[in-house]
Amino acid sequence: MLVLSFTQLRHRPLVDSHGVAVGRLEDLVVLALGAKPQVTKLCLRRPDREEWILPWELVADFSTDPGAPIRLRSAAADLSPVTLRPEETRLAKNVLDKKVVDTARKKVVRVNDIELEEREGRLHVTGVEGGLRGLLRNLKSEGLAERLAALVGADLPRDVVAWEVLEPLETELTRAKRQAVYTKLAKLHPADIADIMEELNPSERAAILAALDEATAAEAITEAEPEVQASMVQMMEPEKAADILEEMEPDEAADILSDLPEAKAEELLETMEPEEAQEVEELLEHEEDTAGGLMTTEHVAFAPTLTVAEAIQRIRDKAKEAETIYYLYVTDPRERLLGVLSLRELILADPGQRLEQIMHTDVVSVRLETGLREVAELQTKYNLLALPVVGGEGEMLGIITVDDVLNLILPMIWKKRAVKKFI
Repeated sequence: MLVLSFTQLRHRPLVDSHGVAVGRLEDLVVLALGAKPQVTKLCLRRPDREEWILPWELVADFSTDPGAPIRLRSAAADLSPVTLRPEETRLAKNVLDKKVVDTARKKVVRVNDIELEEREGRLHVTGVEGGLRGLLRNLKSEGLAERLAALVGADLPRDVVAWEVLEPLETELTRAKRQAVYTKLAKLHPADIADIMEELNPSERAAILAALDEATAAEAITEAEPEVQASMVQMMEPEKAADILEEMEPDEAADILSDLPEAKAEELLETMEPEEAQEVEELLEHEEDTAGGLMTTEHVAFAPTLTVAEAIQRIRDKAKEAETIYYLYVTDPRERLLGVLSLRELILADPGQRLEQIMHTDVVSVRLETGLREVAELQTKYNLLALPVVGGEGEMLGIITVDDVLNLILPMIWKKRAVKKFI
């Protein structure tokens, strides 16, 4: 088995079966399937500068000696170009010097070279190389750098990413092809996807989001930094952005829209489904650092006369719609908050008991205008994962989850610590 690098093969002369020069190797084409894609075609730059694409089967042999020609099986007069298939990818054009995602290490890597493996006369792509050594080889300076490193006792390690864990970030691919390419990326945790996208430029982020399904894209965006969130949404087509916003909790969608220019926010609200848009618009009326701006309208509330067994069944039906089901709220026909119980208490209760018999009536709640500091203090004092928000007559309007509070408080803490560090 022979291991080669793409940059060592690129620009090598090609000769026909009689040794007559026919051009230079410009690119390799792979069928981008499997852990080690097979090279299917080569791109030849003829002396007249015209590019031809030839089947790899025409290659008779090639040497590991840099600069040695690649010999073809046919005479120059018998050569005729072929076309690319839609599922084929050019390595120099679409992979080399491009960014890719290493889904194993959850980071973005710039491709400085491509690792190839020769088996029985066929070439297979095994990985891509980033790092300094790959860059120096690409610049034809690897040998000199090795000699200089040896003089000072240093090493030039290789940074190779296996093809099977790699995700290309190719913005020229069709939508159908992008969806096939990003399957590995979509399996990562949304927070990891967010970290990866924060390393990319706006157009690259837009390409990924356009290919991911709405639910995955929504989760990834909500994990990103606020300024990045706004950039992501602003770069997308309005229909796609609206679909993603509809997948989010209303409070998360409202936070993102509040960071967008007013005209863009209005455009997206008009594109969203009316019901979802109305919920978000209501939240946008409140300041971000108040209970009204922090809350989500998605919560679980039932009548006091409901039995435990009936409540459990309804929770199963409503679980997908609620942001959290740690607590079950009990309200009257006018939606006034009467009591609360935890999911644990509900499960351990007698199935025949009514909710009004087991609920806690001394409910800690806040009003729409309550500030962030007081909300945080109440959640900390009473160890609450969610805090209900009520209106003037005690009607339940929504809940504030602890993660929404932390998302605002933690950056403040970090900023204060950073300031103290340099004072």
